[in-house]
Amino acid sequence: MKMKKIVFTLLLLFGQLYAMERESTLKLYHHLFRHLFHKEVISVYVEDREYQKVFASSPFIRLVPYLKDADFVMITSDRVLEEVQKRKLSSKTILFATKYKYLEASKRIIGAFYWRKSRSQYLFLQDRLNEHNISLPAGYSKFILDEL
Repeated sequence: MKMKKIVFTLLLLFGQLYAMERESTLKLYHHLFRHLFHKEVISVYVEDREYQKVFASSPFIRLVPYLKDADFVMITSDRVLEEVQKRKLSSKTILFATKYKYLEASKRIIGAFYWRKSRSQYLFLQDRLNEHNISLPAGYSKFILDEL
């Protein structure tokens, strides 16, 4: 009986940590969206189910089923990257990645939030921000690079 209680407690703690991670991820993207867009609600295209769950809880984010309808596209897989590269998206559509390698693969992707060596990395490329006429606040300056 005592072992069941320990397992239940561990599962409960893991669930709370996971929920907190979702919450912090959403806060990170809310902050970013506030500086990228001057809109009440942002249309986001993302295929990754975990990101969909995170974004679905936001009153400021509307998940859209088609790339063409998105203000912001999350590149979370090779398949999504290929799809984005095949399509002619609006120049106003902002592309963002979850892997460093996607930044190297497409010059349209303005930045990425990814994990390296168990640490989160936030990265933007200045020339790509300039192409979208985006200027981020000074707090983001340590995350902005001139080149890869």
